[in-house]
Amino acid sequence: MWAAVAVAWVILEGNLGWTVLFGILTAFMAVGMIVKRTLAGRNLSLRMWLTVTAFIGLLFGLGSAILTLLFMAVKTGLHAHGPEFTSFELNWVLQRAPIWAAAGLIGGLGLGLLLKAVLKP
Repeated sequence: MWAAVAVAWVILEGNLGWTVLFGILTAFMAVGMIVKRTLAGRNLSLRMWLTVTAFIGLLFGLGSAILTLLFMAVKTGLHAHGPEFTSFELNWVLQRAPIWAAAGLIGGLGLGLLLKAVLKP
């Protein structure tokens, strides 16, 4: 599925929205793989569980911004006709990286609390 989205993304010319979406999707898949490999089947205390989910959220938010910037650079390198994205668009993503990281941290903490409440044995 990711490869199909990647092929479609390469075809689009300098579309910031699709690049951000591709960065978010890639970060989501990467974090999901990390979680599956490291946390599957573990029983953690509430404090450790919330610490881990908050960190995962932070990783997801910050990873989304970093991967978006990486994909913007890759896309510019793939096309030999000049920059694919403007400096305004690059700055837009850079300025939002801390916000995305904070949102990921808060979202991860909230999701951790919700899952702990719903899945309480």
